[in-house]
Amino acid sequence: MKRIAEITLIENSTAGNPPKILRPQTIDITHVPDTVVRGVDGHIAIGHHPSKVFWMGGTAKDLEHITNVRIVGKDGVVLIDGELNTHNGVPHGVPTAWNSLS
Repeated sequence: MKRIAEITLIENSTAGNPPKILRPQTIDITHVPDTVVRGVDGHIAIGHHPSKVFWMGGTAKDLEHITNVRIVGKDGVVLIDGELNTHNGVPHGVPTAWNSLS
């Protein structure tokens, strides 16, 4: 579901660059539910999965040198607050035709 939010991009470096605050931005967030498994020893293991964020109007270049992202909805609710996950690949652009989908 597309929504309007404020995006804060944080660069964790010794350069001392201030966070970039971008508002209002159109985003679409897909949360992947946690995996919960009870082991044979009876202990529960929880696997957290990253969310997918589509940022309309943003580019992969906007995320260069960014380590943390905070996204707050227009109602003040924090939607995302954590590290930018590049383990499975760096952020990339999507075709502009996607932006016309509802």
